[in-house]
Amino acid sequence: MNMNPPNIKSVLSDSLAQKFLVERLMRFINEKGISGLLLSMRHFTLEEAIGAFQQKLGYKLQDGTRRRMAMVIIDLLHECEYVEKKDGVYVWAGEKDVERKLSADDHKIVKETFKGQVDFFERCIMYADNFLSGSPPLYSFDSNSTEIWEEFLGNSEFTFARSVLISLLFSGRSDNANVLTLCYGPGFDILQMQEQYDIKITAVDFKDIFQNQASCRIPNPKSVKWVKSELWKGFGTPLPFTGDAFDVVFFACADPYIPAESREYVYRDIFRALKPGGALGILTRSYPDAGRKYVKDVLVRRGTLCHDFAESVCEGWRGFYPAQESIDLFKSIGFNVNTVMLNAALWRLDKP
Repeated sequence: MNMNPPNIKSVLSDSLAQKFLVERLMRFINEKGISGLLLSMRHFTLEEAIGAFQQKLGYKLQDGTRRRMAMVIIDLLHECEYVEKKDGVYVWAGEKDVERKLSADDHKIVKETFKGQVDFFERCIMYADNFLSGSPPLYSFDSNSTEIWEEFLGNSEFTFARSVLISLLFSGRSDNANVLTLCYGPGFDILQMQEQYDIKITAVDFKDIFQNQASCRIPNPKSVKWVKSELWKGFGTPLPFTGDAFDVVFFACADPYIPAESREYVYRDIFRALKPGGALGILTRSYPDAGRKYVKDVLVRRGTLCHDFAESVCEGWRGFYPAQESIDLFKSIGFNVNTVMLNAALWRLDKP
């Protein structure tokens, strides 16, 4: 007998995808000898752990991305209570029950409900040992990877999050709003907005490789103003629009690809492009904060660390930024921080 598909809200509330990710990354940590190495050290600083990874495991951690991956591993072990931390020193605390084992039924639900997501992360984690050892990134934003990104970015969790963010941005706003979809990718953002609202959309990305996918996905591609990537050279360069041009800027799943040194420039330029009274919507995750003020849910915290580690093998990944750092940045630019929700994954910022 065919069973009804699980309710996406129910599955998300059970954090099955996060549990799956923790289980998978912990298996990597154990199989690659990372946990055994740290256990043998007992006491270590982050720098000592990085040194041991290089000397004992052959990892090449000279660049920021790979060093960050080492940091994320230590933070995950701390979050899962395998290690304790005091004054910058970590102490191995032994085995803990971190509730990371899924039942066979839960595995099936995760694989069916979040297929594009978990398949992507599995491939990334499987490649992580090679990447940490010096191999090039697994995926880039090129024509060879468009199907991979489409499967990943179209996953059920992101679809649900987009719908919430769209409602947050457009509720009470009149039709015919001018909307910029920044880094539109395979077009899921445009599709979901067009399905719900009569709006004018301008779409820009730093490469044009996704335009055909996006055009085929949405019901009325001719209604979208597609801006050629040659007019925008990516993060750290000005958007090709006049000031006060848009009522809404929709920016999903790209903040972790902004270099830290360019982040202020990027958001100042978005602020410039927004009309007074306009809104910026951001879909991302925030790096788990020590005080648990923003990323409160235990499983989301662990899952976010696993996501950060896994996607690090993709070219250009810079990692999730701490929520307080983001808030301080946005306020300094002049945004009003209207809403921060779902463990600091959805943001609405208003331009006064």
